[in-house]
Formats: sequence, C-alpha cells, structure tokens
Amino acid sequence: MVYLIIGILILLFYLFATPKSIKGTLNVVSAVVLLVSLMILLVLAIFQIFLLPAEFFISIPMGALAYYAMRDLARLPQKEKKQAFFPKIRKRRP
Repeated sequence: MVYLIIGILILLFYLFATPKSIKGTLNVVSAVVLLVSLMILLVLAIFQIFLLPAEFFISIPMGALAYYAMRDLARLPQKEKKQAFFPKIRKRRP
C-alpha cells in the first residue's frame, strides 16, 4: 500500500511539476521500470505454474488425446449393416 501511494505521488510529480527538459529521461526510466516489473511478474507467474499439482499437467495431454480420439471417431466412415447369420424366423400362419 505504501508503494502504491509513493507511485501515485511520483506520477503526480511527473505530470505536474517535471520540467520538459527531463521528461524524455523520465520516459526512458519509466519504460525500463515497467519492463523490469513485467519480467519479474513473468518469473513469479512461472514459479506459480510449477507449484500446481501434477494432475493438472497430466490432464492437459489427456484432454488433447481425447479431442483427437473423438475427432478420429467422428471421421470414421459409416459401415453397412451386416445380414444376420440365421435367417429371421417367419411367423407361422395358423
């Protein structure tokens, strides 16, 4: 929370009190800070992914395998109906 307040104060200083001669330098510094913070967030996100249970990582390839199996089943050609080996019993007339 303290860092948020400090960040807001720096932003307000940048918008209202910074002379135009150093705004270019502050733009570069802010771009570098933004890039570094995004890289840190990316690394932390990767660490969080590795903390997931193993079942999560197993379910991804299983879901892909199920998708391809269902797709292959849907693409199979329709078989013609086979004739029964024994002929049907005809109804006897009384």
